[in-house]
Amino acid sequence: MTISHLERVGAPSVEPVTLTEAKDYLRVDEVDDDTLITNLISAARKSAENYMKRSLITQSWKVAFDDYSPSYIRLPMGAVQSVTSLKIIARDGTETLIDAAKYYLVAAKNRLVVDTPLIGHRVEVIYVAGFGDNASDVPEEIRQGLLNHIAYIYENRGESLGINHQSKSLYDHYRVIAI
Repeated sequence: MTISHLERVGAPSVEPVTLTEAKDYLRVDEVDDDTLITNLISAARKSAENYMKRSLITQSWKVAFDDYSPSYIRLPMGAVQSVTSLKIIARDGTETLIDAAKYYLVAAKNRLVVDTPLIGHRVEVIYVAGFGDNASDVPEEIRQGLLNHIAYIYENRGESLGINHQSKSLYDHYRVIAI
């Protein structure tokens, strides 16, 4: 089953690390770099989410499939908290919303099983994923990895950087690997 489209449709309302926490970790007292550090927090979160294939703070995603009828739908960037909608879009653009009684989330909260055929030009699922709404909902190991990641980027500005080894080792326990 190939996903033809994955899009974040609702961004997290907070970051898993605050500006104050990042500045304390970096040992920065002045406000001159506040905008930079705020941007680094967001960049580190997005990079960590892409690496782990997980949403850290509650956010909404849309996954879509073109021209076929899946009986189950893998929902990346979990763990999934809830499914907002499942719909079929016909070639003429008309949409049919599928009743929630016709599908369910598996116990691992990473796949949607559909009890009815989904026949149409496009199938779209919108769902909510993440550890929770607050920074404190994110596991401490990931938050520590983010602080380390932010420090690495901050100290090596201007260089082409990925995720440093120390942060990866902290993220790896939560990384989703497709088999």
